[in-house]
Amino acid sequence: MSAPLLDSHHVRDATVEPPTGTSWLVRRPRRSTLVSFEVFPPRPTADPDTVWRSIDAMAQAGPDFFSVTHGHSASGGVSRAALRHLRRTTKTPVMAHFTCGGTDRAGLERSVERLVDDGVRDLLALRGDPPLGAGEWETPPGGIGRAAELVRLVRDVERRRFGGGFRPGNRPLSVSVACYPSPARGRDFEADLASLWDKQEAGADYAITQVLYEPEDYARFLERARSEGIHLPVVAGLMPLTDPRRLRRMTEITGVPVPRHLTEFLTADSAEDLRHRGTAATLSLIDDLLDLGCAGFHLYTFNRPEAALTILEHLRVRDAAREYRGRSPAA
Repeated sequence: MSAPLLDSHHVRDATVEPPTGTSWLVRRPRRSTLVSFEVFPPRPTADPDTVWRSIDAMAQAGPDFFSVTHGHSASGGVSRAALRHLRRTTKTPVMAHFTCGGTDRAGLERSVERLVDDGVRDLLALRGDPPLGAGEWETPPGGIGRAAELVRLVRDVERRRFGGGFRPGNRPLSVSVACYPSPARGRDFEADLASLWDKQEAGADYAITQVLYEPEDYARFLERARSEGIHLPVVAGLMPLTDPRRLRRMTEITGVPVPRHLTEFLTADSAEDLRHRGTAATLSLIDDLLDLGCAGFHLYTFNRPEAALTILEHLRVRDAAREYRGRSPAA
């Protein structure tokens, strides 16, 4: 009897290594809460040794993955240096922020190729913000102006480099995208939902939210998304709630207001009391989001390791306690 015929998907699966990137991490069943840290390269005015020490301290704690932003007014080369540093010093998956700005389509394709050559397999596809002082976003000549188009571009490069026939969630490149559950200055909820649908159809693997403070915002967003056929896992973007000044700065950046009840709770008589209150508020938000089936948590660290490491340690202890009680710690 002749051997059974195998289609191209089966052949592809037999030869490809098991997935290890962020898409697999987000989608797989977990015994611990998924936590990632967002960091950025040293600013031109910062002491680079201090920044690298902070990033290395976070790496040693073992988050599930890092994401590396471009930083403010930084060149692409600086971001590549940060990506290379993390890939060289840790086995933790490293996700690169990848934006539409600054070049045409051919330049964007070359950028993806360079990242792949550096060993990067995880990208966060973003339209990006307009340059400082530039006002409204403008698509570069010959370029693209939407994140969904950027996802398609990454998938085009992926097919040329690795071939086709890969299943979603098992592709050589993992592509995440942004989503916006919370009411924010200048944003349109319905338009953002439609945009997420387009990103899903373009080949995105999962979504990470803009910073949020209210579990109700996540629940409302997820309910609407699922009702409209958006099935992407949604990781919650959180900021450690231990520094009111940084919360105010985040509001300036994102347009997402800090709820009054949180601002009032973070009024404290000492730095230690503030740290305790901020950590408690963050963990309470995380517990509420886990109860809603949240896929994981992405911490905006501002390169400050103390609060992020404290939250990660608390979560690992809570995961162990839930496991002891026979309750799954993660969605």
